[in-house]
Amino acid sequence: MAPDPWFSTYNSTCQTAQEIDEKIQQRSQYERNGENTTKNRTQALMPFPRL
Repeated sequence: MAPDPWFSTYNSTCQTAQEIDEKIQQRSQYERNGENTTKNRTQALMPFPRL
């Protein structure tokens, strides 16, 4: 039986959401420490590579 493509899409979406959450958490930590958040903010807002 072939694997359901929904599971692949779901797993990929979960991974992307986790990466975004990690970047947001890192940005928040930088802000609490008074560090520059520009680069991290851009990465969190644009998690997908530009084509």
